Amino acid sequence: MVFGCSVSPCIFLSLAVDGIRRWNPRVSQASDAMRPRIRCRYKVETVMNQTIPFKKDLVLVGGGHSHVQVIRMLAMKKALGGIRVTLISDESTVCYSGMLPGCLAGLYRPDEMEMELRPLCNWAGVRFVRVRVAGLDPVLQQVYFDNGRPPLAYDALSINVGSIPRGMDTPGVREHAVPTRPLGLLLKRVHEFEESHQTDGRPLRIVIAGGGAAGVELAFAMHSRWGERFGPVQITLVESQSALLTGHRPRVAAIIGRYLEEKGIACLTGLRVTGVDETGVHFEDHPSVPCDFLLWATGGAPPGLLKDTNLETSGAGFIRVRPTLQAMGYDNVFAAGDCIEFPSRSLPKSGVYAVREGPVLARNLHAWLDNRPLVPYRPQSSALALLMTGTRNAVASRRHVSFHGPWVWRLKDWIDRRWMRKFEPALLPPMDPAGNARPSENARPARSAPPASNAHPAGDEASGGPEVSAMRCAGCGAKVGSTILTSVLDELEVFEREDVRIGLHDADDAALLEIPPGRSLVQTVDGFRAFTGDLHLFGRIALVHAASDLYAMGAEPHSALVTVTLPYAEKPLVANDLRQLMGGIAEEARCLGVTLLGGHTSEGTETAVSVTMNGLTGSGTVFRKGGLRPGDGLILSKPVGTGVILAADMHLKARGSWVDEVFEGMLRSNGEAARVLANAGIPAVTDVTGFGLAGHLAEMLEASGTGAEIEIAGIPLYAGTADCVAAGVESTLAPSNREHLQKRWQLESRPGTADAAEPSAVDAAKPGAADGRDALLFDPQTSGGLLAGVPPSRIDEVVMRLRDAGYVQAACIGRVTDRKRHLRIR
Repeated sequence: MVFGCSVSPCIFLSLAVDGIRRWNPRVSQASDAMRPRIRCRYKVETVMNQTIPFKKDLVLVGGGHSHVQVIRMLAMKKALGGIRVTLISDESTVCYSGMLPGCLAGLYRPDEMEMELRPLCNWAGVRFVRVRVAGLDPVLQQVYFDNGRPPLAYDALSINVGSIPRGMDTPGVREHAVPTRPLGLLLKRVHEFEESHQTDGRPLRIVIAGGGAAGVELAFAMHSRWGERFGPVQITLVESQSALLTGHRPRVAAIIGRYLEEKGIACLTGLRVTGVDETGVHFEDHPSVPCDFLLWATGGAPPGLLKDTNLETSGAGFIRVRPTLQAMGYDNVFAAGDCIEFPSRSLPKSGVYAVREGPVLARNLHAWLDNRPLVPYRPQSSALALLMTGTRNAVASRRHVSFHGPWVWRLKDWIDRRWMRKFEPALLPPMDPAGNARPSENARPARSAPPASNAHPAGDEASGGPEVSAMRCAGCGAKVGSTILTSVLDELEVFEREDVRIGLHDADDAALLEIPPGRSLVQTVDGFRAFTGDLHLFGRIALVHAASDLYAMGAEPHSALVTVTLPYAEKPLVANDLRQLMGGIAEEARCLGVTLLGGHTSEGTETAVSVTMNGLTGSGTVFRKGGLRPGDGLILSKPVGTGVILAADMHLKARGSWVDEVFEGMLRSNGEAARVLANAGIPAVTDVTGFGLAGHLAEMLEASGTGAEIEIAGIPLYAGTADCVAAGVESTLAPSNREHLQKRWQLESRPGTADAAEPSAVDAAKPGAADGRDALLFDPQTSGGLLAGVPPSRIDEVVMRLRDAGYVQAACIGRVTDRKRHLRIR
């Protein structure tokens, strides 16, 4: 096995990767580029490094109404001592169902009903993993995924995945209907229809399948939304039962009926849908109803995941739970929300019950992990029902009492907004370095949260167990144990090469490589601290980032050595982390044709990865930084903004969709871009990483003896980048990048751009400063794009080829000039 040893090719060229450094808890050894800060009106404090091992893994599957409460309550009650919590969700932003009809009716903006899971997790010190769960094994205590990533082990598991509309297997429904869950997909489909629909004078025909509360509210909402925009509209509610709103009091149904009649919404009851096609909705004993837009708002059915949980389910397919919300037969598996069913009583699939179950679930998870008694959930005998009517008017009912009018809408609006405020990142109470909530000072916004990948436990004192010494050995005593290392490496699927004579699975002290005749060996090393709690994703990005230097030299990646540092934790948790991290690295290595040779592991205060990469190239295909000529166009293959978005993410100021887009961009290899440039015969290329776009461009210009003009408006940006800069967010390395360039170069900014004498992102974001985007010239990039100098006659051709290769935002951002050491920003 070659982990922990030096690696040599056939010529025994030493790649000194086994040098071991002692970790200073006060000084990070990772790249400054990944240590963001924020220049705002509130103070940013240092986060304490982890010194006491985590003991147990709590995994939350699904970002539903119950789980967001679990995260908030466990953090507020300081209940995470020694417990590492991971939230798994297939979306980083979830919608609050109570405000969906109001949003569709135009009473709320979409962002007002969206709950950001990433900031909530960052604030609470909870890992967030955006991935779809494929199945569970409660015996082996593992969560499985459908994208090839390793299973995730747990000590305690909670499931809150909601439900899907019933009857989705009806012929034609999946192809022609818009399901009401997930809510984000519903909003997307509505917007897509609005963009594509062309009015032709006929009424817009809308059919809503399902006459329960959801269907009725949607009918009102769509009438308000499209009544004027596409008017006239013809809305039909279809219900299989003999009446609408079964389960509600007759008086409520009568009030709703009058509102439906006033708005001209037709109702068809007692009809079962037998099929759907492009012509309309078909029934057993009734003429078909033509429609242009079909909303499927039927009752709740279990999501497909529940078939693969190996848990006991009800006849309808929902997880059967005890009053303590524990799954039948497994004390360490909990569930809540629409996906569960109690043997003694069937509850409506309504968000109100998931909300009420949240505090009980949080208390019982904490109690179970702490070996304390659990408490039962006692559902209320009746719940307050609030139904909106498409305007600032609503109907309320509870037991035998019902009301309606604008004041009911105001009550509903107050309840919904109060709920959402609990999870608003800017309103979350600041957490001190020990991870405890503390009173806010002058109502200032929430400050930086502990990095989710390295959230620190409070120690064994919180759980009543024996205290673990924080003293850890250095030197070779800081390695990950052989048992863990061997078990993880044996599971890895490694890309094999014939010219790797001794590699990862050989029990030798170093690797042995053969260098093919006529080829040159190209080497690089790169690494950084973890910036996400999803270690599989982090491993993938680390490998792609390390390969970028090789592509920037015109080399093909060949093999790699990996150095991994993991935080102190109990052995099963360390094994879990190493399996996820190395699984991600191995996955990308296979995609890039890279053979993993070995590497080194050690304990430390936080997760970090360093990759030493070997590449091969022919002597005539090497890219260099020099070779730019005046008049050449400067082409950038990928957007910039990773540094500022990651900084904003740490400070609870980034939207989930922004971070998702950045991660997707980081995973895009520069391999295809390098091939496009090589085929075009472009000699001058570099990659944009830690020193920012301006820093790496300056290196090319210095090597070529030239200057450049940069067109700020032409620089492609990741979504949210300009917003973050305008809000005063920047990476901690950005000022250093700017300072270095200012001392060596003459910077000329056109009127309205940031003053070079005052290098702050806040100043750059002032009105008239090109939206502050000149600050992004100094933003450190992780897994950034390639920057190349292209002759004027080939600029359009190369840009088009890059876009055809998948780099859809590739652009020409400026020109090379003959003014040496002069950079003009326009």
